[in-house]
Amino acid sequence: MIWYFIEYFIDIVEAITIIIFLNGIYKKRYKSASTYFIGGFMLTNIIFGFNYLAKHSRHPVQCTSITMIILLFVVVYWLYKEPLHRLLISYIGLLIFIIAIEGIVLSLLSIAFKQSPGFFAEQNIFRVVGMFTSKLLIFLIVIMFISFGLKNGRLIVKKRIILEIVVLFSINLSIMISILPVYKNILYVHDENGFIAGIVILGLGFINILSLLIYLRIIRQAHHDIDLQLRLQQYDMQSKYLDEINYATMKLRSLRHDMSNHLGNVQGLVRYKEYDKLEEYLSKLLTDIEDVDQMIITRNPAISALLNRKKTLADKHDIHCSMNIQYMDEILMDDLDLCIVLGNILDNAIEASLKLEQKDRYIKIDIRNIEKYIIIDCVNRIAVNSKSTLQTTKDNKILHGIGLSNVKQIVKKYHGSIDISSIKDYFTITITMYNDTLDNSSS
Repeated sequence: MIWYFIEYFIDIVEAITIIIFLNGIYKKRYKSASTYFIGGFMLTNIIFGFNYLAKHSRHPVQCTSITMIILLFVVVYWLYKEPLHRLLISYIGLLIFIIAIEGIVLSLLSIAFKQSPGFFAEQNIFRVVGMFTSKLLIFLIVIMFISFGLKNGRLIVKKRIILEIVVLFSINLSIMISILPVYKNILYVHDENGFIAGIVILGLGFINILSLLIYLRIIRQAHHDIDLQLRLQQYDMQSKYLDEINYATMKLRSLRHDMSNHLGNVQGLVRYKEYDKLEEYLSKLLTDIEDVDQMIITRNPAISALLNRKKTLADKHDIHCSMNIQYMDEILMDDLDLCIVLGNILDNAIEASLKLEQKDRYIKIDIRNIEKYIIIDCVNRIAVNSKSTLQTTKDNKILHGIGLSNVKQIVKKYHGSIDISSIKDYFTITITMYNDTLDNSSS
């Protein structure tokens, strides 16, 4: 009886694996978590029931397996709001992956213990250890796959966390496999020993699953923390931007308030033919006006703040930076996503420019909102033999834009496209994204 209980637990692991994998790449059809608990319960019972029938039924195994696969897919289709063909492709891909891992594990165990694959299918403890090993390995790989943020487009998992997961998994799995030689000769002579072996394996399997779920929670918290850091950086930029706006406003008010005095001073300098002083006076006056006029102001404080900070950084390094912003009043896509894309593009352009002589440093970026699409065109000069990418070389890569792969994920999320070209010493990138919220754009 204990072996059936263990096999049911293993089937729970497989059902959880399917749910976690699909949650990571597809949009849920329902918001209620209880619905997915019910779905997982249904998947578990379908897998367990058909595995039981496959061992005890007279029907061909192929028919039983095909029926099980179809029923599992019906449950999956009920849970996720995705086109049928996309769900089918990912579902079949996951099944092929599961079968491949199970085959590899069975082959390795057969070699390690010098037994035929049939021996593992017949003996309870060996069959269970083989199943546990393959399912836990699949579960680990799926969690690692989801942890890299393929859905959100932010690669933030620390190597230390990955190493801890692998080490913990390996230790528990090694203990589980080490039980086999101990019970190999006496397991089926004394039922009590078989029961104890089953309990030990079940306990170790439970520890593995619990540990991996805890690490999955830690990884999700890491995603949340980095998102919070990005938001805080965004708010800090907005705060500085508002300070600059207030400063510019004060300058304008001061200029307007003192305009009569300025005109009087100009008139006096003209009357007394103090043309050198007049030129100096007007130059200072025009500088104050230009400082205000050059500020980038949109209805989106986050975008305005980012563009002004990058413009200031470019000016600081004597980079001729031209920014043309059109029709940006209605931004529906997530501010943070757009800031990540723009930040990566401009950081890349600035870094490439710093490798050139001052006279050759040039960046031109156009941002337009046309017919529900945001179009970003950026051109910058590069060294002739340089292969420019979006990957920043700064130490704090995460907060300065998270690399080309993440830009691609954000663009993909908004059903967009990226076109990159390099002609002579000019690097050009054009990004098009659907200007809509994630929920709407994903439907």
